[in-house]
Amino acid sequence: MMKMTLDPELPPPIPARPMPLSRRGAGAAVWTLFLLSVKQQIRAQRMFIVVLLCALPVAFAILARVYNTEFFQADDVEIALVFYFIPHAIVPLTALLYATGMVQDEIEEQTLTYLLTRPLPKWSIYVCKLLATMLVTGLLVGLFTIVTYVAIYAGSDDFWVKIFPVRALKTTALVSLALVTYTSLFGCLSLFVRRALVVGVAYIVILEGVIAFIPFLVQEFTVMYHFRVLSERWLDLRPSDWSIDLDTAPDAQTCVLRLVVTSLVVTAIAAFAFTWREFRVKTPEGA
Repeated sequence: MMKMTLDPELPPPIPARPMPLSRRGAGAAVWTLFLLSVKQQIRAQRMFIVVLLCALPVAFAILARVYNTEFFQADDVEIALVFYFIPHAIVPLTALLYATGMVQDEIEEQTLTYLLTRPLPKWSIYVCKLLATMLVTGLLVGLFTIVTYVAIYAGSDDFWVKIFPVRALKTTALVSLALVTYTSLFGCLSLFVRRALVVGVAYIVILEGVIAFIPFLVQEFTVMYHFRVLSERWLDLRPSDWSIDLDTAPDAQTCVLRLVVTSLVVTAIAAFAFTWREFRVKTPEGA
């Protein structure tokens, strides 16, 4: 066999440095994963259920205007549908259905393995899927919130002057903020709790549905409390059963900051858990 020898007169070879990975390639992979996650959420079977759920306040508003024309009060219908039904039922249930299925769908469809073998940090996979879920659910719930306002106030003199540019858009922003917070909470819950749907429904009913109405310190730990404070400060609402004293309640900036910080902290915890957790993926052989 031939042996390679180095000429002693030549300088020793310089060891090659490892070539760094292209940031552009990683960014493109993250963007592709985000788009695929958006398409996956749109095509999910739960989309049909959520669309029907979001269409309920629109249908109720139309029925109230058609069959109760003599006693129809737009302000009362708005309070009942937009500030009770949508934030108490539609927003948390939509977030729960989508957030708990982000990772579980990948496991059931046996596609999580392909994501984990890609040269991407595991935390980025979770964050991409979470952001895609927030985008799809936010657009869906926000759209039906505006359509609900149209169904309630269409034909009124102030619709294009006060209702749509002020109340409808501000309410949509409030609903989207609550939805983002709920999605972060339930996404994190799905990584630690096996029956996340059952626990999530209990959380919605007990904590956000009952405790949020009790004028006690615990209510400040609920998303619904901050939603109501923002509604009263931004939209000048005064429902009697909310029991909120604006003199002692946090200001609007504090409420927004609390919800945003809560979403970021919970997302960081969930991303860390997703990075170190081992997932058992079903195989065709049943192993």
